[in-house]
Amino acid sequence: MRSALGKECRKLFRKLMAVEFPDYKEDKSQVVPQGWYVWTQKHSSGLFFHITLVLHNSRDSFIFEAGWSKTGQLQPTSGKRDKFLIEPMHIRLPDFWFFYGIEPWWSLVLHPEEYERALLYMDDPIEDCLPLVAPAMWEAGEKVKEFVMPAFEEIVRRHGSASQK
Repeated sequence: MRSALGKECRKLFRKLMAVEFPDYKEDKSQVVPQGWYVWTQKHSSGLFFHITLVLHNSRDSFIFEAGWSKTGQLQPTSGKRDKFLIEPMHIRLPDFWFFYGIEPWWSLVLHPEEYERALLYMDDPIEDCLPLVAPAMWEAGEKVKEFVMPAFEEIVRRHGSASQK
């Protein structure tokens, strides 16, 4: 991802988390690849929930991941939705609703369909791409509310300290 887009993504992700998910705090203690930005909530059930912004390393796109753990550390296990409620792991946000084919990333280009197909695609001017970040970030945030938060609630019911009694 071009640096100006990455900077804008990080800035708007921080804003999204502060506004929509204020119980989550930036978690710089996680050991993650470059371009991953983890925010963690320690839930009253004793479980930890993670929302991660992942910037693509070579394309102008991003994706969110959701994860949970019992220790506070993002689990190295990446899985699919069918096991997400059963064991601590993290999964990509589109895995909650997208079942087949290539996982969709939020592309920050004017013509994403051409961007995906063309081997010789010329990058759109950065000033044309920057305005695409906010709508994409807020759309991803809505998907977190729609799909991830209900899954986290179910995980609390199944695995939280109250469920162990």
